Amino acid sequence: MLRVCSIASVSLLVFLITRSPAAEPARFPLADGDVWVMAGDSITAQHLHTNYFEAFCYARYPKLKFAFRNAGVGGHTIPNTLSRFDSDIAAWKPTVVSVELGMNDANTTPPDEFVKNMGTMVERIRKVGARPVMFSASPVNDGTLLAKATGRNLRLSEYAKSLKEFSEKEKLPYADQFHALVDVWGKNKPRENMLATIADLKLAASDDSLSGVEHLRAFLAAQEKAPAKGVNLAGDPVHPGPPGQLMMAATLLKSLGAEGFVSSVSVDAEAGQVDAKGCLVTGLRTSATSVSFDRLDECLPFPIADDARPALMIAPEVLELSQYTVKITGLKVGEYQLRIGGVGCGRFNAKQLAEGINLTTIGSSNAKAKLDNPIVAQMRAILAAVAEKEAIVGKPGMMGTWRGVAQKAFGPKSDQKAKDTLATLTMKVEAADAKIREAAKPKTIHFDIVPIAGK
Repeated sequence: MLRVCSIASVSLLVFLITRSPAAEPARFPLADGDVWVMAGDSITAQHLHTNYFEAFCYARYPKLKFAFRNAGVGGHTIPNTLSRFDSDIAAWKPTVVSVELGMNDANTTPPDEFVKNMGTMVERIRKVGARPVMFSASPVNDGTLLAKATGRNLRLSEYAKSLKEFSEKEKLPYADQFHALVDVWGKNKPRENMLATIADLKLAASDDSLSGVEHLRAFLAAQEKAPAKGVNLAGDPVHPGPPGQLMMAATLLKSLGAEGFVSSVSVDAEAGQVDAKGCLVTGLRTSATSVSFDRLDECLPFPIADDARPALMIAPEVLELSQYTVKITGLKVGEYQLRIGGVGCGRFNAKQLAEGINLTTIGSSNAKAKLDNPIVAQMRAILAAVAEKEAIVGKPGMMGTWRGVAQKAFGPKSDQKAKDTLATLTMKVEAADAKIREAAKPKTIHFDIVPIAGK
């Protein structure tokens, strides 16, 4: 028998209780009205982990109005960054400045001098009325384990420890991504290297004249059956690609206390009842073999780029930042299809549905047909809008971008024409900010769980 219900979400009070950690300003250093400048070197200038960090904030805190500005420059140290502070950081009139430096400083600067330089940076940040936030540098992905760290990774470890002490003394938010990631990346590196050579090994295995080729073929066959749980972090040892930088962004967010809960829906198909937290559920219809409802979330899951998703294989804890679930109990034993916005998003048995599914794990529904469910489509739209804004922000020396023009507008020789151009570019950047906010507005999404014929 089909049951039809209209179910409201839990009360606002319960919603606030479930999200209370994010309401504590001391935990996650983002507030309404903030302009957050992310100062850094070439790793920041890649616009990967910084874009992911920014996209997360828009998705998770849609009721706040804020803006992010990337101020990364390749090869820069703390002294280099201080030299461009006025035109590339202070010019944005920031309320928050995060500092992610050390990779280049590590070539020549001892820890005590590094901390002294960081003290100067913090003074400059405070002088312009902004709140400093400290990030350690990321590790060098060269297979190093912390216990045997040498060279640059040893120095970066020393920096991270010293920066922690400095941040505690200055009462600053601090995120240590180095120590959180160095061993994870180090243990992954041998498998990463192996994955990179599998294609060549397959070619070699086709050569019957190769001595021991039968053992190579057996190895490759074993890998086909049970692939090694390794991930290609992409990029290079200093500049990871999307998978590595997703792990960086997640580590920074978690360290700073970002809210991990998005929303949850738990439906009892047999009783025709729903328990919803952080969202509004309406139009519930249930039977022994089907469930459908509409869901309007208060906020959105972590926007994870397609090419960054492999990181979840070795860093499933990333999903702790995106607790976005659906759970269906009371269904007849069998196989079911989950449809989101009318798009098929996978097959699940009744037991799996009863255990619950984190919807963040569902990627593109049909990459070849470019068919996305509404959740994936919205996550892509947020990431695309962030990238579009950063293209206008640009970088020093890039003509026609905000940061390129700011060098002239705030340089030693004040250029009125540059200031006029900058005013126009500022309006474009702010319009791009508004586009991100629009992309991150929660929308009502229809869900169906239907039986698979013959199953």
